[in-house]
Formats: sequence, C-alpha cells, structure tokens
Amino acid sequence: MSITHQSPRARAARAPASPAPLAYLLADVVRLMRRDFRSRATRLGLTPALARLLFYVARAPGSCQAELAALLDVTPVTLGRMVDKLVERGYVRRQADPTDRRAFRLYVAARGEPLLARMSEVATLTSARATRGLSPRAQQALIATLTRLYANLCDET
Repeated sequence: MSITHQSPRARAARAPASPAPLAYLLADVVRLMRRDFRSRATRLGLTPALARLLFYVARAPGSCQAELAALLDVTPVTLGRMVDKLVERGYVRRQADPTDRRAFRLYVAARGEPLLARMSEVATLTSARATRGLSPRAQQALIATLTRLYANLCDET
C-alpha cells in the first residue's frame, strides 16, 4: 500500500468528512475572500484592511476614529496609523469635530471616490466567485442570514 502525500492546500481543498463549526467555516470563507480580493486589487495599492477602512468611511461619513476602531476591531492607535496612510494618499480627510476638540471626523476625499468605484468592481468580482452556483434567491437568503447573525451578535442581551 502506498502512501500519497498531499500538500496542505490539496488536503484543505477536499470536502471535509463533517461540516466545520460555523465560526471556523465563516472565518475560512472570509480569509479566502480576502485572498481573492487582495489578488484582484493589487493595482489599487491598498491592503484589504485599508480598503475595508475606506469602505466604512464611505458608508458612515463623519465617523470618528474611535467608532471606526471599534467597528473594525482594531486598537485606536492601529486605526490612527491606517487613517494616516489614507490621508497621506489623499483618499480620506480629517475634519475637526465641532463638539470635541480632541476628536476628528473622517470623510472620503475627492481623490478617494474613483478608488471606491474600483474597489466596488473588485468586490463584485470576488462576491461573484464566492457565490458561484448559488441562485439569486439563495444569494439573497445568504445575505439575510448573515445579516441576522450579525444582528444577533451585536445585540447586548
């Protein structure tokens, strides 16, 4: 009997004998989607983390850095460095908070708008790859289910 040696990637590509716990499966899907996004977005010049930050600044204009740090699950210092990079590149602008002299509000700068459009195109391609083989109805159900999971985990009770 011969033993066939497979690379870790080949072993991981096989269908598992039993489904992974939900948290691990979701983490693996996110990791693979980030990898796909990163490979498609190399010309954008942003890491997935910076792209995600830019997306959230666009989604919630006027957010403060502390809010975004909590949302992205990074320390305020880390978020500050990330914002510095986006500001240096002209994609994001800081504006003084009128009610708190120590805080800044973040907005997408004019130079960031075309980048957001390109990011959206890349994200659409990654999503299309991830949902290949799912009907539009199944895709809507997946989004609804993930939205419910998110809401459940955000609920403080």
